[in-house]
Amino acid sequence: MTGFVAAILAIVVAVGVYLAVATSRQENATRAAESTRAVLTLERLDAALRDAESSHRGYLLVRSAAELARHERAVAAIRVELATLAERAERAPALHAPTETLVGRVDAALAAMAEERRAHDAALLTGAPWHPATDPGLLDDMERARGELVGIEGDALAQRERAWSGKTALGDAVFLVANLALAAVLLFAATSVRHALRAHEERERERRIALEVQARILGIVGHDLRTPLSAIEAGATLLSRRTLPAAEARTLARILSSSRRMARMIRDLLDFTRVRDAGGIPLAPRAMDMREVCRPVVDEATLRHGPGAIALSCDGNLSGDWDPDRLQQAIANLVSNALQHQPSGTPVRLRAAGETDAVRVEVENDGPPIPPEATRAIFEPFQRGDVRQAGADGLGLGLFIVRTIVEAHGGHVEVASGPGRPTLFTVRLPRTRAWLPAA
Repeated sequence: MTGFVAAILAIVVAVGVYLAVATSRQENATRAAESTRAVLTLERLDAALRDAESSHRGYLLVRSAAELARHERAVAAIRVELATLAERAERAPALHAPTETLVGRVDAALAAMAEERRAHDAALLTGAPWHPATDPGLLDDMERARGELVGIEGDALAQRERAWSGKTALGDAVFLVANLALAAVLLFAATSVRHALRAHEERERERRIALEVQARILGIVGHDLRTPLSAIEAGATLLSRRTLPAAEARTLARILSSSRRMARMIRDLLDFTRVRDAGGIPLAPRAMDMREVCRPVVDEATLRHGPGAIALSCDGNLSGDWDPDRLQQAIANLVSNALQHQPSGTPVRLRAAGETDAVRVEVENDGPPIPPEATRAIFEPFQRGDVRQAGADGLGLGLFIVRTIVEAHGGHVEVASGPGRPTLFTVRLPRTRAWLPAA
């Protein structure tokens, strides 16, 4: 965590330095461009002055209008360059005095040239003798002033280059440190992630081993319990056919009921193990009628709970291609669940109705409503904490097995419940075998 914070701080500092360097670089680039333009202006001014002087001397020699026009163009160019230098001096106080000196020298030189041309023209008109003026050294003074400005601009450029190089080097150093810190953090993070992945893989491996051991234990226990349990149930069934005293008959009935309940629990447990390991419940579908499923379920419930415990109604075409044993197991789980919550004296309603391409089976009871939060997980395995499973006999696998069997047939199951209304489980099964995988 400390290394991560240090890396973040390094990155923040690097970004700050980068912004400062970028701002300084922009300023230096702007000022360097101004200095470069000023030097170019001075060079153009020097060329214009030399052109002005040359055209002035040419006019004095031949008194040519072309030379005079060339001189005037050179003077105009000189004024433009001087104006540019004056603007530059306003932004750079160090250039103010040298620029004024240069402007003064240039004005003096241009004024001397103009006076010499007037004297020359007047002498020609009057016939008086004329002699060229002695060079007072104005051009030399102007050259010195121009050289001073060039030196100032060159020194400024050199200083900016040194400052620019120093800040760039600082920025590069900071970025190097930030990159090293970031690389260290990434390396640390990669190492941590690798260790976490290894630990996760180890936990997953242990979990898979535990699940495999659990599955084997469940399978072994389930199969080993079914044999003695079958013997108990068969013995109790044989004894129930005899005439016994009332107390012994009640005890025998409890033994038979408990053995059957244990047999269902073992069957549900083995089915759950099969679903988890094999991904589904194997089916043996055939052409059948839903009445083959519903009537045995009603008969078994009547034996356990007495006449009137189940009200069965069948309507329409109930034929289809299904596994009768598995559907009987699913419907029996729904009926058993409903009977656990049905108020005494009122029957559970079991209805089967034919639809166009499917058969609908409904199991309805008048027990307490299922909370909305429980309906979302009621078909999940080992869900015994909701109202519907309170006091239930079993492992909380009954409704999960129902959903698994129905979905294996290509159908679906849903529940509707709420205050002031019955609780209704609805199963819809397609008639055809189109949902079965190709052989």
